[in-house]
Amino acid sequence: MQNRFTVLFCYFISLTLAISETKAQDLESSENITDFIPYRKGDKWGFANPRQKIVISVEYDETHPFRDNLARVKSGRLYGFIDTKLREVVPYKYFYATDFDNGLAKVYINGRYGLINTQGEEVAKPIYEDISVFSDGLVRVRKDGLYGFINREGQVVVPIQYQDASDFSEGKAAIQQGRYWGYVNKYNKVIIRIEYDFALSFREGLGGVKKNGRWGFVNEAGQLVISHKYIATESFFEGLARVQTDQRWGFVDKQGREILPIYNAAISFSEGFAAVQINGAWGYINRQADTEIPFRYSYAGSFKDGVAKVSRGGLWGYVDKGGRELVVLQYSRIGNYKEGLAPVQIGGKWGFIDKFGNIVVYAKYESVNDFEEGIAKVYLNGKYGYVDKKGYEYFKN
Repeated sequence: MQNRFTVLFCYFISLTLAISETKAQDLESSENITDFIPYRKGDKWGFANPRQKIVISVEYDETHPFRDNLARVKSGRLYGFIDTKLREVVPYKYFYATDFDNGLAKVYINGRYGLINTQGEEVAKPIYEDISVFSDGLVRVRKDGLYGFINREGQVVVPIQYQDASDFSEGKAAIQQGRYWGYVNKYNKVIIRIEYDFALSFREGLGGVKKNGRWGFVNEAGQLVISHKYIATESFFEGLARVQTDQRWGFVDKQGREILPIYNAAISFSEGFAAVQINGAWGYINRQADTEIPFRYSYAGSFKDGVAKVSRGGLWGYVDKGGRELVVLQYSRIGNYKEGLAPVQIGGKWGFIDKFGNIVVYAKYESVNDFEEGIAKVYLNGKYGYVDKKGYEYFKN
């Protein structure tokens, strides 16, 4: 009898250790952020793993994907942030917050915006009417109707004194002082004179500037390298800028050489191709203005990862750079590919297809967002939820 008791006791201890080890392994595997997918049950939210097992209890009014190891959650009317151990890293005190991006998140309280770090510290006090996104190491802010720039520590490095400003790009920002525009560097030194009617952000070493109703381009020394002759323009992409002369569009290179402005409409170059329109039909040209894909579409979009969306007869599909229709024009609306999948609309409902045109997420949703880190936010029957790339739903009504 005693031996039987000893055997049972040892079995119980072994079973307990095995269960503990399993829980420890589950916890360890849950350290992977992809194991925390926002999950909704009814009107409450928590997190589930890819096997749809609840890993953080369904008790919040909103949950959002983990970014920088923290998740934005809502309790009642207020937002805060938790980590994977359910620790409240940022208290529920903000009326709005963005997800963390490179260690900082934008928050909103008492009618003003600020910035917090992943320790919950307010590196920029919520005193601003608006905060843009970080670009070139600085972020544009607005206070009392004027613009300036702060760094990642919340310090004002370009005084808040300008009527308007663009984000920093290539070490400089376009700013408006009084009626006119010019450029300053990160030390608030005027490096291109404030004398223009408008100015675009620098891109590929040149900045678009408008004077007396016409656009040209200046270089980093402030020298006018392309004269003020265009009605409209866009920044340089792949060495060429889209420009308008009279009612026609064309392109100009950095030396001022033009691809003749013969197009009714044009989109900037991407991956060596530009979508252009002639006599109501869209096609694609290369950098030498040779036709690469014939003018046979009612609309054509930019190439991304070798694929572009096109439309004809009210239906949409995708082409490759050889002009082959990879996905037959059959959808009423489509989006761009991201993480290998693209949103498409069939009969008023949205789903996702792969690059071969196979439906991988059934078209049943009223709206969808793009995939990001393997999941996409969808809207169904008046409520939001998430799906993965296999079409599994992380919500129950």
